[in-house]
Amino acid sequence: MPARTADKDNSTQDLAGQQLWYQDMQKLSNDELMRMYNMVKDGRYEFAKNAWYIPMGTADQRCPIMVAKGYRSPDTLAKMAEFQDTARALEGEYRNFIDAWDFGYITTRDIEQAILKILEERNIEITERQ
Repeated sequence: MPARTADKDNSTQDLAGQQLWYQDMQKLSNDELMRMYNMVKDGRYEFAKNAWYIPMGTADQRCPIMVAKGYRSPDTLAKMAEFQDTARALEGEYRNFIDAWDFGYITTRDIEQAILKILEERNIEITERQ
């Protein structure tokens, strides 16, 4: 995957046409996209990097896909095993997104813009509360 340039003026449409991570995001349902979008817009949650199988830290930090899918950080060993099994099952389907996120090729701003673009393509409008 080619490294992103520091130039953030690239349009999301151009980015979307070239990036495999964007294609992975298109697989998410509208509800999943909105769950991820709300976490980004809220600004109080920080997605973890390199936390695909094991959520990071004492605070709830999961990768964006696990957040989108609605999986919470496990609090027991049994739930941790289930979380890891789920992660393994989803890993192949979302590999491009996971790699782009973990290696820093995309930012939360890129994710936010991609979500807006995908929802726009699906004719869904997001209205912000003030």
